[in-house]
Amino acid sequence: MKMFHFMLVGVVIATTMLVTAPVLQMSYAHQRALFNINGQDYLFVVGSLNEPVSVDDKTGLDFRAMYPDPANPTDSRANGTQPATGLEESLKVEILAGDKNLTSNIEPAFGELGSYESEPFYPTVATTFDYRIYGDINGTAFDVTFSCQPSGGESAPGDNSTVQISDGVERKALLGGFGCPEERIGFPEPYISQYELSQEINRTSN
Repeated sequence: MKMFHFMLVGVVIATTMLVTAPVLQMSYAHQRALFNINGQDYLFVVGSLNEPVSVDDKTGLDFRAMYPDPANPTDSRANGTQPATGLEESLKVEILAGDKNLTSNIEPAFGELGSYESEPFYPTVATTFDYRIYGDINGTAFDVTFSCQPSGGESAPGDNSTVQISDGVERKALLGGFGCPEERIGFPEPYISQYELSQEINRTSN
């Protein structure tokens, strides 16, 4: 009976690891940026909701803000991190793709202190885009743009150099990245995006 109990515990642990491993990997398919803003350190984790994102997928800004663990300031999962709340009162996000832009409020994510989301949007083409987060943090003007990268995730090169962004805003580290929207793979027929479909309808109606 005791042997059966140990086997059952082993199966539960193995199953839990298989279920949670993809979640942990996905949560690091974001960009981590360590800032000092008016004398206070902040760790921001920036990416898109529902990564990887494909054309016509519902997505939006996924923004997590925290006071970092001094012993491991670039690790968003370190024990000493604390959520930075209330930023929805002073920040907005501008989503940019080429010469097109979309401005959105950020709202707290349900049940996650220090996590914020933009209003949802649907990428219509596979292209690079930026999240410009701007407003006021700790009594200081903040205006920083985070760009998607085709490589995405942890394959993006890191930068531990100190960069003066603006008056009172200093970036101390930049790690990882988040992916850009990708074309959908259709099967058994090629996928036609909503944008391509509307273009085709316009051509045939003219």
